[in-house]
This record gives sequence, structure tokens and C-alpha cells, in this order.
Amino acid sequence: MNWRGTAVLALLLAIGVAAGFGVSWALGENPSGGGTAAPVPASPSLPIDPVPELLPDPGTPPLAEGIPLMPQSVGAGDFRMTLPVPKGWTFSENSLNEWQWRPPAQPDFGYVLRVEQVLSNRRSIGWTLDRRLDELREDESNVQVLGQTEDSLHFSFVTSNHLRHGYLRWLDLTGSDNAQVEIAVTGREVDDPGMADLISRVGSGIRLG
Repeated sequence: MNWRGTAVLALLLAIGVAAGFGVSWALGENPSGGGTAAPVPASPSLPIDPVPELLPDPGTPPLAEGIPLMPQSVGAGDFRMTLPVPKGWTFSENSLNEWQWRPPAQPDFGYVLRVEQVLSNRRSIGWTLDRRLDELREDESNVQVLGQTEDSLHFSFVTSNHLRHGYLRWLDLTGSDNAQVEIAVTGREVDDPGMADLISRVGSGIRLG
């Protein structure tokens, strides 16, 4: 082989080594002796959502267990339903299929009851719960699951530097095996016993018609 052939061969070998290193780097691997790729040692994971400095909750009394309820009808057509809601709370309609109740003149970051029809999703309660949990983790900070059953979720999260607690429950009112109603109660940690009591009583009292 003459000197030109030797130079070309050396250049091709150099390009091959460089290309191999570039592919290894892109795949997260390091080249090691003998040409065998070895995985990069994992570095310690960092907290995704560092806990911010929390602001104090409003000083209103905690939501009590066993508060008086009264029946109210919402919805329309074949899926009009009647449910027990806190007596004296202010009612608002968020949309054609979502309704909300809260104490009158309550400051921000108190407690609130929300009910939504979700039957259009045509999904099982288990699927709906899993998807809702994914959405919470995408949309909220510092989400922690505090309790979970086949049809309910108890969790905490941080929003606007306030620690919030939430309860979610899904119902199938027609035996379709799909989630049709979502009930949510959100408040402070101090409201936990009252929220658990309220969502249980509301869920047990919902009827079609």
C-alpha cells in the first residue's frame, strides 16, 4: 500500500471512531475498553416540585361533620339528577354539566363542593381515576396521594403557596360500568374530617330524576 492509501485508511478509521462515540453519547452510553458500550451511572434524582414557602390558611372555622343538607336538582333531559347539598351555601353553574357550592362570603382558599357529569367520556371509573390523577400531577404542584379506593381519591397539593386538600369520588348511576358523575370537595387540611363526611353523604344521596 502506498502513502496515499495509508492516509485514506487512517482518515476512515478516525471518522469511524468519532461517529461511534457520537452515537454512544446520544443514547446515554459511554464507550469502554474493547468497544463495548456501558450505561452511564444514574445521578441522584432531584426533587421535581420543591415545596414553596406556604402562606397561612384563612381563619374561618373548619368544615364540620354532619352539616345540614337539602335536595337540589341539576342537569337536564335524561340525566337530570337530584343530590343533597349543604343548606345555605351559594350555588353557581360553572357550565352546562358542572355545578359548585360554597359558603356565602367565604374568603379565598376555604372549602368548596363541585359536582360534574362526566358520562360523555364513556370510560370506567378505574380509568377515569387514573387519568384524573395524571392530570393533577401535570397541572398542580406537590401532589401527594393520601388515600385511594376503587372509586375515590384523597390527595393534597400546593397552589398559590397554599396547601390544599381534596377528595374526589366517581359514581355510576345506571349500571353501565362507566363513570357518570364526579364529586369533588376541596379545602384546607383542617377541613379533612368534614370534607370526607360531606363527599360520602353527597355521593350516597345522588339520584337520577
